[in-house]
Amino acid sequence: MKTQRTLILLLFACAMLLAGWEPALAQCAMCKATIENSTDAASASEALNLAAMVLLVPPVTIFAGLFAVFYRFRNVQGGADQAEPIGDD
Repeated sequence: MKTQRTLILLLFACAMLLAGWEPALAQCAMCKATIENSTDAASASEALNLAAMVLLVPPVTIFAGLFAVFYRFRNVQGGADQAEPIGDD
């Protein structure tokens, strides 16, 4: 049951990524003006798209790392001082 729910959420997330792919390649107004005034618009457009994707890597990595930490420790309550000793019955 839990595996099926996880699979459905994963498929939904993939569908959302595919649905929003083209708008993700959009550029700001100044970048668009620069490309329109460029002599080689195709290479300038590719370079700006690559730069935007490279600049997106650190925030996504940080967010994913924090999400993983929060998910990993979501049910941890208390601290090490509240743990029961093991072996000394």
